[in-house]
Amino acid sequence: MTFTDWVNEVSPKPLNTVNLFNFKLLLSFSRLTDEVTNGLGSLPSRPRFVSLSVAMITIPLRPLPFRIVFLLAMIAGLGAVSWFVVRAAIGDSILMFVQRNPNLSQEARLKGVDAAASYGARDPLTHLGRGGVYLAEVSDEQGDEKLATALAELRTATELNPEDFRAWMSLSRALDRAGRPDEAKAALEQSVKLAPKHFDPHWALGNHLLRAGEREAAFAHFREAMAGRSVALPLVFDYAWSAYQGDARTIVTAIAPTGESRAETIKLLIVRNLPADALAIWREMPNRTEAEARLVAAAFFEARQMGAAYEVWSSTPAATRPAPDENSLLSNGSFEKQLALNSPEPFLTWQLTRISGVKISLDRKSPFGGQQALRAGFDVKENVPMMLVTQTLPVKPSTNYSLNYAAKIEELQGWGMLSVEVVDAATASRLGGGAPLPNGSRDWKAEQVNFTTGAKTEVITVRFHRLPCADPPCLLTGRVLLDSFKLNEQGR
Repeated sequence: MTFTDWVNEVSPKPLNTVNLFNFKLLLSFSRLTDEVTNGLGSLPSRPRFVSLSVAMITIPLRPLPFRIVFLLAMIAGLGAVSWFVVRAAIGDSILMFVQRNPNLSQEARLKGVDAAASYGARDPLTHLGRGGVYLAEVSDEQGDEKLATALAELRTATELNPEDFRAWMSLSRALDRAGRPDEAKAALEQSVKLAPKHFDPHWALGNHLLRAGEREAAFAHFREAMAGRSVALPLVFDYAWSAYQGDARTIVTAIAPTGESRAETIKLLIVRNLPADALAIWREMPNRTEAEARLVAAAFFEARQMGAAYEVWSSTPAATRPAPDENSLLSNGSFEKQLALNSPEPFLTWQLTRISGVKISLDRKSPFGGQQALRAGFDVKENVPMMLVTQTLPVKPSTNYSLNYAAKIEELQGWGMLSVEVVDAATASRLGGGAPLPNGSRDWKAEQVNFTTGAKTEVITVRFHRLPCADPPCLLTGRVLLDSFKLNEQGR
């Protein structure tokens, strides 16, 4: 579409008259000039501005002199616009080159932004870029002149475009570097006003206030920042930990976590070795969700705080949560339900791990009781310890228990000991276990392990594992079948 066609399309009169509309530009001046400089032969089919008035004034251009004058005025206007646009484009290009080439020498960087500023004297982005480069080059030696230039450029950027929050943030950094904290704070406050939902202004002002000792105001801005970027929580937690000297209650009050951040904050307290405070805060937390319970329980589990882990894990309703079998503290002791590798359930679930040379499956050919048994096939050529199957569950401290199960052996050959044992889940100390399985073949045999929990035992792990040999290579072949696990207090 030619320029003439475009004008005729947006105007109800032919080109031999000029229609003067009251236009309101919807784009910035730079966007409009960019379109003009794309070439008069390729202007958009629709203008990027909208007429807000139906009334118009028609100036007749039928006499030739009027047409010539009109054309010359148009050429002069476009020429002036093009002159400014081209210079601004050159300045932007130079500035972009400097910013994208960090390996340039200091002298080259400064000369580059100086040249950019000479071409874009009225471009606020050019002044913002030049001020940023000068500020980055400020050093303890001979830094006053560069800092003064940075301040002047950044002030010019805010004057040319006072609505740009980035310019106010950059000016604040320069003022802070110049030892003017009050002015820096005011600049950041202006940045927050311009972009109240943006992360960066709140984050910068929060850090400024925290350095100034205004903790409550600082964390108010950190909370605003985290509302749009929750991944900042660990760093805000570190700030709060230092500011409030590890006081869990005060830290949580300062952060005031919401949504997913609630469980994450409790998790961070557990990592900082404050499990009692973390558990107390969890108990007080309203409207807890299953997802939060899983996250916090996993954190307690990882910290070996097994009692707290089980309390949290079982504290929220969950339709799929496993439960103990009838007449047993274990779940799925006869392996009638399906098993899964790396189950996300930390308790009352058989945990299976993929191990090279070991195949775990459910056997329906010859179970000890019920319809299925657990079958472990071995073709192992390495001397490594193996945790084949485990289940973790809560128990009472200082209590006597009996673990009953059945085992079958098929062509088992090896030197590493395979056995079932019970350990304290928090300390991994052995509470009891069956005799190692012998080599050869043997039909089903019922086994019993009696043990007593310790005074601080809250959770135990029942596991079928293999110990390494004293000397390599420690081959292991054959099959073992397990079934009918039951755990109860003695006398019940």
